Amino acid sequence: MLEFVKNKKQYFEFIRNLRNDTRVQDGFIESSNITKEQQIEYMKTYKNNFYICLSDGNPVGYIRQIDGDIGVCTHPDYWGKGIGSYMIDELMKINPECYAKVKLDNIASVKAFEKVGFKKKYYLMERD
Repeated sequence: MLEFVKNKKQYFEFIRNLRNDTRVQDGFIESSNITKEQQIEYMKTYKNNFYICLSDGNPVGYIRQIDGDIGVCTHPDYWGKGIGSYMIDELMKINPECYAKVKLDNIASVKAFEKVGFKKKYYLMERD
């Protein structure tokens, strides 16, 4: 059974470890390893912007929105089980005006957002 809960200090390290997991880093627009100290400072400002998805009481993913922009991450052991879509759907009930910036090659995220009704609207083009 899935549960959607507000972020608490007990989940800070789960978020940091998941964000630093090399299996998920390619999905982020900006990827870098986050230290404990950086996480503590970041959470001082943004802890209330995060929600955690629990499966049988264990954290399996997180979602955050900052200035309306959604970021979602599911632990690789739970990929393909609808966790990302569940978190997006739950967040949209709280913040229906949110949007997502998703890398074009992040097919799993594109599908998760589309599954709950998001449509591709813009492309951001950058030069390397």
